[in-house]
Amino acid sequence: MYKISIKDNTQYLIPFIEGIKYYGSNDLEQGGGTMMILNDKGDVLTCAHIANEFIVNDNLAKSYSQFIQDIKLSKNKEQRRQIEKKYGIKKDTPVLTHIDLPLDIQEELTFDITFHEYLDLALIRFKGIKTERDKYPIFSKEFPEQGQSVCKLGYAFPEFDIFKYSNDLDNIVIKEDGIRNFPVFPLDGIVTRGIVDEHNNLSMFETSTPGLRGQSGGPIFGPDGIVYGIQSMTVHLDLNFDVNKTVKRGIENKKVNFTPFINLGVGISSTEIINFLEKNNIEFLKK
Repeated sequence: MYKISIKDNTQYLIPFIEGIKYYGSNDLEQGGGTMMILNDKGDVLTCAHIANEFIVNDNLAKSYSQFIQDIKLSKNKEQRRQIEKKYGIKKDTPVLTHIDLPLDIQEELTFDITFHEYLDLALIRFKGIKTERDKYPIFSKEFPEQGQSVCKLGYAFPEFDIFKYSNDLDNIVIKEDGIRNFPVFPLDGIVTRGIVDEHNNLSMFETSTPGLRGQSGGPIFGPDGIVYGIQSMTVHLDLNFDVNKTVKRGIENKKVNFTPFINLGVGISSTEIINFLEKNNIEFLKK
């Protein structure tokens, strides 16, 4: 049912790729999300919590550089502890990030970010890149209906390993022989409920399947490929089906304790996306 629409909607997607170093460890966490190219001008739509990582990246680089300078001037462990306290840095605090984007960069890459006033939605205007695609997202002018079949698409379970920490540079760098494989992962379900936001607007909707890590920022579309929203987050609802039983496993009794939750996705509706893009004079497709 989704074979053609998955292929079409994949064409305008790009992965957001990030390496994160934590204080006290040289091992890196590698993660990311999904971004939608809207047109050939370099305008990209994603979630605000993903776009915010560009700001976090710049802020961490500046604060960590100053932190290292102060640490080098410390004369004993107590002074070092005071400096760590001053900067709010302790074990497992993220101190460095490195963002890599698989974009066709024509010149120096610059960008501007516009955040929605309160929804998890952001527009990134890249400059100096080539973004021509055969397909771009087509956003629905209608709010999705309860029971409607939809599919989420994004870079869940990425198969990449491109970052490493350089002791010499005290920074995250790109591996020359790093693995770069970004297969998209689709997950279908139905629209379960509409969701009213903090301003009492029907701006979001719930889906019967969760948004997986890496799918944030990706499209939620119908069998015809029309985009009804952007994957924002996953909620975990308590089923109140607590289990505390002794069960038989082979010839032995086994104690089972289980508190199940249902994991559901939350998307921001295309109607809100259209309003946001039109407000910012962005070229895009709608139907």
